[in-house]
Amino acid sequence: MATSTAAKRRQSLARWTDLLAQHLPSLSRPEAKGLALWSIGIVLARSCSLHAVVLALSCWLAFNPLSLRRRLQEWYREAAAKKGHGSGAWGVQRRDWDPNAISADLLAWILEDWPGNQLVLALDPTNFGDRFTVLNISVLYRGCAVPVIWTVVEGGEPGAWEPHWERMLRTLAGRVPAGWQVLVLTDRGMYSPSLFRCLVQLHWHPFLRIRAQGFYRPVGSQNWLELKDLRPPIGETQAFPAEVFKNEAGHLECTLVAFHGKGYAEPWLIVTDLEPEVAKASWYGLRGWIEQGYKRVKGEGWNLPRTRIRDCKRLERVWLAVAVATMWVLMVGGEAEVDGQATKTEGEECRTEEETPCLPDLSTAGEEEKASDGTESPKTQRMWSVFGRGWNVLRNALAVGVLVLGSWYPEPWPDHPSHGLPPTPAACAARATQGLPPPAHQTTASARRIVHEDDSS
Repeated sequence: MATSTAAKRRQSLARWTDLLAQHLPSLSRPEAKGLALWSIGIVLARSCSLHAVVLALSCWLAFNPLSLRRRLQEWYREAAAKKGHGSGAWGVQRRDWDPNAISADLLAWILEDWPGNQLVLALDPTNFGDRFTVLNISVLYRGCAVPVIWTVVEGGEPGAWEPHWERMLRTLAGRVPAGWQVLVLTDRGMYSPSLFRCLVQLHWHPFLRIRAQGFYRPVGSQNWLELKDLRPPIGETQAFPAEVFKNEAGHLECTLVAFHGKGYAEPWLIVTDLEPEVAKASWYGLRGWIEQGYKRVKGEGWNLPRTRIRDCKRLERVWLAVAVATMWVLMVGGEAEVDGQATKTEGEECRTEEETPCLPDLSTAGEEEKASDGTESPKTQRMWSVFGRGWNVLRNALAVGVLVLGSWYPEPWPDHPSHGLPPTPAACAARATQGLPPPAHQTTASARRIVHEDDSS
């Protein structure tokens, strides 16, 4: 007897719930079911709006709209606001749950199927008007980004962000296997010597852009030089051991990487712990992918700013559903893109409004047009975004009750390093998991004499 479409949809929901419960064991079964409903509803509605998600799920599986709405609201509310809390009987099972505790499991889920041992993370805050600021860490993937851990603070709330970043990084560190090469990117305005040292202690590699303000001193020189005067020839990279910033609060010993692209008023100035001959300026071009991730989360993808939530902890829980939906879409979309590339006819080209960045190629940067995110555009663009591909596949599959899963196909880093990029040692991940401080670690920038064109000593 043929299985009805409604029965297939129920089976897909049950399978997705099982998968979430398996990979995110911190969730109870009802919480995993709520996350399954939210993530499927977000994909179907292409929106995070509670109203839109309820409508999409009600059409998909004939839920009672009022009951479904209450259920979805209960999922992200704190225990004290849930129906029946404190009334005895089943009400005593109401509990709070921390999405940050689940985030480490989310990263571990991604890495289970991740080929190779190279991972690029981007740290970046994003604002929701004057309501919230989301401090977000994402895995960069094929022109987009998957949020893996985040903290929501009130918009304009006073206080330093460094403790939040460091706490989140240490939470993730225990789930990255030994031997992985992890590169961490940040934009200007996020530079912090404390953050730099935290990453070095975790045996991850900071790649932090700094503003062209202040001074630097190449190793071996007696003279401090102005960062604004550090301008390599167009299209060329300079990398050398140096000290940056004279003041005690900002002072750092590092490798300073500079790249000046054609047509840009300012060069990239990047600080890292990698050897000068290992660090590649082209890696920083990957940071633009987190902006594409925000474009999907906040704009034409999930429209998260439309939510009426006004509580930070509630938004953190909804962000988990957004992260799972984004991860799911990108897994499926990346696999579809790889399959499409395998069947694409030679010489076929097509450009559309959906174009998203491919890997940057700084070797030809002077010949290419600037991309919208401020990086140099590669020779070819994607015909469709990975997000767009994945969403279309999932929408059509869910309509007929088919649960489609994908696999990860990360692109190799530009100027792929074969040697010289230190991996994470086993002791580091183990100590992070146990809440112990990481083992002592020295930066890899060598202290040899560098002859610099501006060094007058």
